[in-house]
Amino acid sequence: MTLPILIRPAIASDLHAIIQLDVTSNPHPWSENLVADALQTRKNWVIESLDAASVNLLGWLTASVVLDQSELELIVIDSSVRRQGLARQLIMVWSQTVAQQGIRELLLEVRESNLGAIALYESLGFELVGRRKNYYPIEKKGQTGQGHEAACLFTLRI
Repeated sequence: MTLPILIRPAIASDLHAIIQLDVTSNPHPWSENLVADALQTRKNWVIESLDAASVNLLGWLTASVVLDQSELELIVIDSSVRRQGLARQLIMVWSQTVAQQGIRELLLEVRESNLGAIALYESLGFELVGRRKNYYPIEKKGQTGQGHEAACLFTLRI
């Protein structure tokens, strides 16, 4: 099933919808202040459902830009519509848009346990260039201090 969607730049009025999406679909949601700051200081895109029967915002990608590099800071897709190519579409819009603005390299990091995301990034041509050991805390519901996992660092020259 193909969802009727629109991918567009995020705007300030998307703040509360993005926060709701992040809280319900991201196991490590950002604070409201961090999302608000991202909307003001980074490049942002959302996937909006054009189907009145479904959730309005289905995805969000935010990326920083420094000189000729852009780093994916966060991508989140509504958990009810994952594995339908929406993350791939957001990443393609990000990479094409920043390439037109002179960006030559894309960067990202991902938890080593996020095998689905790693497979997606590798299928798009991203290459593993390093690891940060013990970077992310591992937390189980209601528990903290359960250890740490590595961040896998990826890059793509465009």
